[in-house]
Amino acid sequence: MKKSLLAVALLGAFGVASAQSSVTVYGTLDAGLNYSKVESGNSVTALESGQQSYSRLGFKGTEDLGDGLKALFVLEQAVSIDTGNTTDVSAPGSTNGKGLFSSQAYVGLSSNNLGTLKLGRQFTPMYEAHEQIDPFKVGFAANINNFFGEGQAERMSNAVTYTTADNLNGFKASVAYGFGEVAGNTSALSQAGASLAYANGPLLVTYAYHQMKSDVATPTTPEYTAKSNFLGATYDFGVAKAHVAFDQNELNNNSFKTQDYLVGVTVPFGAHAVFADYTHKKDKVNNNADSDQFAVGYTYSLSKRTNLYTAYTYVKNDDNSAMTTASLPSTLVGVDGKSVSTFQVGVRHSF
Repeated sequence: MKKSLLAVALLGAFGVASAQSSVTVYGTLDAGLNYSKVESGNSVTALESGQQSYSRLGFKGTEDLGDGLKALFVLEQAVSIDTGNTTDVSAPGSTNGKGLFSSQAYVGLSSNNLGTLKLGRQFTPMYEAHEQIDPFKVGFAANINNFFGEGQAERMSNAVTYTTADNLNGFKASVAYGFGEVAGNTSALSQAGASLAYANGPLLVTYAYHQMKSDVATPTTPEYTAKSNFLGATYDFGVAKAHVAFDQNELNNNSFKTQDYLVGVTVPFGAHAVFADYTHKKDKVNNNADSDQFAVGYTYSLSKRTNLYTAYTYVKNDDNSAMTTASLPSTLVGVDGKSVSTFQVGVRHSF
């Protein structure tokens, strides 16, 4: 990443320039080949964008207000390298992620002693907890959100978040609330989340909670609340890092309840890194509806900003389950009770 007069000029076009602000333009460009196959079914080979991590272009800035207080902002848009289009990152059932800077767009204040307050579209505390624990860093076809969270939003629109400062003896907490903005029903489409993490040397432990309210109830669809609880930990032994995680997802009417378990490992050596995990989904309501995921990945760093990668993900479904790999193309359907596999290879560059 680097400071850029071009970034200031571009932001000025949007009416966001400030003579005293430090403005940075940054991004990640990631593209590669993806081969996916459904058991006893079709396969497809495609050039995909954002396999290791989502491709994006962003602008961020700070202004020093004195006494340890700073103003800050981020404007970020996900892009598809394969087509040149912007990427739809809307939440499930929402159209809030289809505009310019739909990846992140917020403004806020940060204090060295009091923490950070942000307002706008941003990642949820749950997503940030997942990213800390996942051996795949919420990337590739095996990313933790493939099983964990059950469709809970990675981002929140109309959100207010607060994160504590880095001075709490290894503890750090976040709380967030996203306004549903439905007239006559303040809870409809709202979201709320929180996280608490503890880091001490090689140990990291984190807990996160997220809930989403459905839209206004209709005669055929009652209003409901979807809840997720997540607990994860990593321990760095130096030669390898161990990863473990558990979550539970449910609806308040008990019509849906699942649990997920993950164990993984990361082994870095020089410019190389190998990472792998096993994930199991347990359906607590339906019989013969569990799923298992096995995954392994590899990266090779050509420089601090550029790396090559490859990964393989395999999902095995019980007869009444239909989990897929996270990057399964929409042209492949009908995975109920079948296994699904995805092989990926590509290159990623950050600036």
